[in-house]
Amino acid sequence: MTRGGVVLGALRGLFILALLATLVCLLAPASAVLAAKVWAASWLPLAAALDAADASAYSDKLVHASLFAVLGWLAVRGWVLAPQRWRLMAGLLLFGVLTEALQSQIPGRSASLADWLADALGLAVGMLLWRPAAAPQAAAIRPRTS
Repeated sequence: MTRGGVVLGALRGLFILALLATLVCLLAPASAVLAAKVWAASWLPLAAALDAADASAYSDKLVHASLFAVLGWLAVRGWVLAPQRWRLMAGLLLFGVLTEALQSQIPGRSASLADWLADALGLAVGMLLWRPAAAPQAAAIRPRTS
């Protein structure tokens, strides 16, 4: 196997792990989510200040966007052919719809269009994080026309 094949395999493996972690995060019962927040607040030095500022009001959207940004970045890096990437992105958007539908069946959780929009925004950000690295190289190769 070539070095490129090993890298693609590793990226695809990380994608699967990120997909599983996303499932766990998005489908955990509300009591588990609350326990995780309490645990994080216990070691976060600025937890009291963040609570007072109500900075966690949109933390759910940030979690959704972050999880899907990682998935989007790994997808565009792990699948090199554009048709594969676009099918995978469409699948991830449907995955976001599915997790929202499933959340409505979990005690203490609810489905939200805003969460799905955060998923879609995260995917777009993940894809864009990959793009800038390729753009300067392509511009440097183009011949000048007079």
